[in-house]
Amino acid sequence: MTDLSRRERKKKETHEKIFSNAMHLFRLQGFTATSVEQITQLADVGKGTFYNYFATKEAVILEFSRRTCQDLINHGRQTPSLGTRQRLKSLLSDWADFMIKDREIAWVTVRNRDGSDYDMSLHFGLLAILTVGQQSNEISRQFDPAFLAESLEGMMVQHFIRWFVSGVGDLHEEVDHALSVFLDGLSEKQQEA
Repeated sequence: MTDLSRRERKKKETHEKIFSNAMHLFRLQGFTATSVEQITQLADVGKGTFYNYFATKEAVILEFSRRTCQDLINHGRQTPSLGTRQRLKSLLSDWADFMIKDREIAWVTVRNRDGSDYDMSLHFGLLAILTVGQQSNEISRQFDPAFLAESLEGMMVQHFIRWFVSGVGDLHEEVDHALSVFLDGLSEKQQEA
């Protein structure tokens, strides 16, 4: 039993070593300029070992995105007293911070969204907030919360792409405007008026 736990611990350490060294190189010299060989040299593992843990460089980015989004969601859970609008605004502001800070890494994440193995963390975070918003009657129950989460996520990703490609504007402002457009049409108070 001890051998298995030691083996599992070693596997986890190797995984983390490859991951952290890859992220270090991506930030230092860029995703495209970083090769798997450079990652394995810095991590002091063989190239085959890299592929035992990650199928591609993009898989490292996917894991980074999942971890980051999970951290954002966990941070948002620390403020359950906020209303739906404030919780969405907080989550999306933190998301925009990440997208700005790790611009190239974020671009790789967005570029690779079309595969079946893309990060769904932001979607699930939005889904949770929107579901609670419906339960508290802050958001109309007319629409399935999964549809709403997918729609809002799509808006945010599209605004990120436009911001990234154009190189102009303020992503936080874009996110705030998109969130306002999204929510103002869903507000229970708007529908009653």
